[in-house]
Amino acid sequence: MIDPQDKPAWCKAGADAEQRMAGPLLPRGGALMMNPAKAADPYTHDLFIMLPSDLKTIRTRFETAHRYGIDPRSAITINVKDVERYTQKSPTIVIVFDVQFEDYRRLCLAPLREIRRAIKLGKAKLHEYQNRRDDDRGNAKASWVLDAEWFPEA
Repeated sequence: MIDPQDKPAWCKAGADAEQRMAGPLLPRGGALMMNPAKAADPYTHDLFIMLPSDLKTIRTRFETAHRYGIDPRSAITINVKDVERYTQKSPTIVIVFDVQFEDYRRLCLAPLREIRRAIKLGKAKLHEYQNRRDDDRGNAKASWVLDAEWFPEA
C-alpha cells in the first residue's frame, strides 16, 4: 500500500501503469500509446488513444441536402451498408470526413456511436440514389445525410 502523501511513489506507480497499458490491443480493437513528449515534460498527458478509423473523402457537394433540412454547404454522406458493416465489425471506429469544397473545408472526426445516435434521433436523413436502383457495380443504394458541423474538427 502506498502512503497517500508519498507523491514520488504515486508518480512511479502511475508511470508503471502507463507502461503496462500502452501497446496491447484493447478488447474492442483500439490501443493506447505512450506520449513521447513525457520524456521532456512529465506533466503532459500520459497516453494517446489509437482507434480504428476510416477516411471518407468528400469532394462533391450534396446540392439537394436542403430537402432533408441540412445545409448543402456542410452536408456529408455515409453509405448505409458502411454503417451496418462498421456496427458489426468495428463498433469503436471513428470516421474521418475530409470535406474539401471551394468555399468550405473541414476535417472532422465522427465516432460511429455519434453517427448512429444521429440516425436514431432522426437527425440523419436517408437518401436513396435513384440512379443506383439497378446498380450491379457495387455502389451503395442509399446513404445517410449528415452535417459536418455536428462533429468536432480534427
